[in-house]
Amino acid sequence: MKRLTLLFILHFSLFTFHFAFAQDAMKVLDITADRLRSAGNVKIEYKASIFAGATEKASSTGTMWLQQSKMKLLTDDITTWYNGKTRWCYVPSAKEVSIDEPSKKEMAAMNPYTFMDIYKKGFKMTVKETVLRGEAVYEVYLRARYAKMDVKEVYVDIRKSDYQPLCIRVREDNDWQRVSILSFKGGLQLGDTFFDFPEKDFPNVLINDMR
Repeated sequence: MKRLTLLFILHFSLFTFHFAFAQDAMKVLDITADRLRSAGNVKIEYKASIFAGATEKASSTGTMWLQQSKMKLLTDDITTWYNGKTRWCYVPSAKEVSIDEPSKKEMAAMNPYTFMDIYKKGFKMTVKETVLRGEAVYEVYLRARYAKMDVKEVYVDIRKSDYQPLCIRVREDNDWQRVSILSFKGGLQLGDTFFDFPEKDFPNVLINDMR
């Protein structure tokens, strides 16, 4: 009986410990999501990489402007505008712009704001304090509860001083995707047409309308 009591106490203590970690992780993510929402229109400079194990398969840098679901994305190879309904993808090397109306799910995969809701269901989570690029951070780890979920694991490194995400690592199948946030500016004033393709500035491009 005494042994069973000790085992019960140990089991309950471990459960309480993990529950507390989950609650702390949720609190960190909630604060981070609130800070992102309150930042309004934002500009993010980033580096994105894909890994197979520890080997980097590909990487690119870019600049992204966000206004809720709207997005403009600038990289060396392509510029994308998305106004919440229509997407324009301009490839300078081909002097061509493709136009389509992607699904919300498809665009969500490109938008880091998706992170503000994805963590709220279907994940077990823990948090620990560590250091990234010389700065104190919360490292939140999320693991999918169900095998059918597309996203299997996520690490989010969040700066302790202001709750700004510095790095997000995501595993869907066997490969990992990492987005390192190099700079973040909020409260920008963007015009009404900022997320629309400025057709007058590209008079000689080939337009491929796939709507």
